[in-house]
Amino acid sequence: MSPYLFVLVMEVLHMILQQLIEQDGEFQYHWRCQELNLFQLSFADDLLLLCKADVRSVNLFRQGLDRFATLSGLNTNPQKSQLILSKAASGLRDSLLATLGFQEGQLPVRYLGLPLISARLSIADCQPLLQKIDSRIKGWEGVQLSFAGRVQLIKSVLISFEVYWAMAFILPKGIIKEMMKRLRTFLWKGNSASGYPKVAWEAVCRPIDEGGLGIKDILALNRALMSKHLWAVIKQDRTSLWVDWIIKVRLRECSIWTVKDNKGAWGWRKMLSLRHYLMPHIHYRVGDGDSISLWHDPWHPLGPLITRFPRGPQLTSTGLLDKLSVVINDGQWNWPLITDIACLQITYMLPPIVEGPDRISWKSKDGSFNTSTAYDLFHPPGPKVAWSSLLTGPFKIPKNCFILWLAIMGRLSTLDKPWLHHIGGNCILCQDGLTETHDHLFFSCSFSRRCFAIIRQQIPLPWPHRDWQHGVQWASSRWRGKHVVNAAFRSLLASIVYHIWQERNARRFQQHSRPPSIVGRLVVEEIRQRIMSIPLRHSVSSIGLYRLWKIPWPVEGFTK
Repeated sequence: MSPYLFVLVMEVLHMILQQLIEQDGEFQYHWRCQELNLFQLSFADDLLLLCKADVRSVNLFRQGLDRFATLSGLNTNPQKSQLILSKAASGLRDSLLATLGFQEGQLPVRYLGLPLISARLSIADCQPLLQKIDSRIKGWEGVQLSFAGRVQLIKSVLISFEVYWAMAFILPKGIIKEMMKRLRTFLWKGNSASGYPKVAWEAVCRPIDEGGLGIKDILALNRALMSKHLWAVIKQDRTSLWVDWIIKVRLRECSIWTVKDNKGAWGWRKMLSLRHYLMPHIHYRVGDGDSISLWHDPWHPLGPLITRFPRGPQLTSTGLLDKLSVVINDGQWNWPLITDIACLQITYMLPPIVEGPDRISWKSKDGSFNTSTAYDLFHPPGPKVAWSSLLTGPFKIPKNCFILWLAIMGRLSTLDKPWLHHIGGNCILCQDGLTETHDHLFFSCSFSRRCFAIIRQQIPLPWPHRDWQHGVQWASSRWRGKHVVNAAFRSLLASIVYHIWQERNARRFQQHSRPPSIVGRLVVEEIRQRIMSIPLRHSVSSIGLYRLWKIPWPVEGFTK
């Protein structure tokens, strides 16, 4: 059945049940559903009917389903339908099952891959999530993946599993630790039993411009996604059934900002704990004042006034639940006479009143909430690093950039590391008896210098004769920006570092070696092919790039 047709058909069923409920007058609603006249939920091709465990109410549903079947020809399937009872209603089990003819079900049930549960998630409840991650990682066992390939799979596949759950639940910290452990192991070890984390996971989860790999922190992402639900309540988005239920049942006359967080389901309480993160980033534009709570909403620079002035309603002769409109008259502030010195602070910092209704907006360019800005609240941005530009550009090759990233971080497994001293620390490339360090490999080693000489015979690559970290700083400032020539030099640097490191590993672990001339030509050809694979706009800089790299002109697909 098509989704549109299903909605129309379910609307007919709803009208049938609604008519029976109104005629009967003794229908017993499910707990906390009467305020919304909620007795039916439909989603996809599924239907949920809700009522108290009462024979009369269940029999009313049976009558409605039978009448619907007569009109539409659609009958309930007893093998696919379940009756779920609370423990308190176990005495009515047999009679209710006989009335409906359904099978008995038990909570929690799984729906669309998620457990339907209002209590705190346990590690056992989240096992399907961990199993799905494990299954997907196991499916990649036969694939030879580079570090960069694993990073991409983590970002695009594994994190998406977590996002699906994180949009619905506050995930337990134990589960978050288990997921982080799996992602960390997959990144550094892949499908092998060897390997170790070369960079702390906290650093890996930083944005690229802060020196990380841009993998999202799961805890911060979970909070950001749950903040979206909190934002919908703050905006009072009545198009959402859940928001409507929260406002009418959970909040009633209270404000989301001052309601106590010690009552209600565990997930609701945890969601309320995120309020103080969001408050500084929400802007109340005062209009007619009809939708803003005078004492409970943070429309004032001081925040919710009731928290600063508990006796404010008495001292200002206003009601605790009054709207802001009681102190607005003809678009102007009209506060009653305030004699309390402390409460006078309220009138000193009043925001301007604008024409029209009140408006609540997120402090962003367009005023709308987005999870990326919310993510920054829970994972605050750190200082930018200049060398991050070396890992970007149209010609970047991910596997090369990853090794360059490790080299800049000083985390390649060079033999100067304390835990590798037992192997012997001399450079295997030059065999000059010098200790293998990052500074030596890039580019004090005679082998590296000969590779550079071969490359410079074909490409005029500038490079200062300095230690590695100073060279990185020099390249970061010299080759920054969007100019295609600089972008090609950045990619060339990453390629040089990658192939020198590959040559080092081939000699140490495979007893296979190549001369510098081969390595140098391989580097140049790799970047030349990369440049030719990217369509560029016809410009002076792109023409200069092709001439610099001795690429024949014109090239098919050159213009974009």
